[in-house]
Amino acid sequence: MGKFSSIIMTLVVLWVISYALSSFVATDLGDKIAVIPIEGTMVSSDMTSLVGKSTVLSKTLVNFLKEADKNDNIKGILLEINSPGGTVVASKEVVEAVKNTKKPIVAYIREIGTSGAYWVASASDYIIADELSLTGSIGVVSQFLEFSGLMEEYGVTYEGLKTGKYKDVGSPFRKMTEEERQILLSKMEKIHAVFVQDVAKNRNLSEQQVKNLATGIYYLGSEAQELGLLDATGSRELALNKTKELAGVEEAEEVEFKERHYLGDLLGKLSAFSFYNIGLGIGKSLQMISLEERQKPFRLE
Repeated sequence: MGKFSSIIMTLVVLWVISYALSSFVATDLGDKIAVIPIEGTMVSSDMTSLVGKSTVLSKTLVNFLKEADKNDNIKGILLEINSPGGTVVASKEVVEAVKNTKKPIVAYIREIGTSGAYWVASASDYIIADELSLTGSIGVVSQFLEFSGLMEEYGVTYEGLKTGKYKDVGSPFRKMTEEERQILLSKMEKIHAVFVQDVAKNRNLSEQQVKNLATGIYYLGSEAQELGLLDATGSRELALNKTKELAGVEEAEEVEFKERHYLGDLLGKLSAFSFYNIGLGIGKSLQMISLEERQKPFRLE
């Protein structure tokens, strides 16, 4: 093995060890506060991470909450939120996990905690945000690319075969009909209603109050406090002290939960992604990407 290869191998080993150690949760005696970061968009599948988006898996957050809840040394949980939201189901899974946790939970919104991320925060026992952070933005969004006009300009025609009347709803290759828009909008309104009702219950507000606030607009932390969407504005230290207070402890060690990353996992994803594209060919890959964009779930962001 050459000198260069030895250096690379050493770096790889050190990288793997560092990630493994970063996720280690201390088990020695003493009171502890679990710190669980929610960074990026919450999703139920991690394939989007391969295209450069900052994401966090809902199942990872759910597992962290369960681990913290069953650890006797951990007395309280601090959620450090810096997220624009996520897909509907991913957000809902984390919300339910927060509700099922028996230990006190404080949510701290540092810079952004909107839509699905705010939904998660609302399920906690106490919400603190920086006064200039972005919060709220209660709403549902679904976006579709449509470039039939461009195709027409270049003389490209589209013919889609389908066995169901609405099977190609949202196809980028044709304009959406008004009937199709209303169908999709009705589904989004049902999701929105669940979102509003749950936030109202979590924050002890009337449903009408939350409806009035659920315009999709975001609020600064100071504004959100006045509207009842959070309990206080302040720093991370304030949030940590509040967590200790609710947990009934004066001193406690912080234990940050981080996802384990192994080199084999990364190489496996990259390999699968590469062979997937090679097997389909460039043209087919582009077609599949457009279909994936069309079939994206509704998002709370």
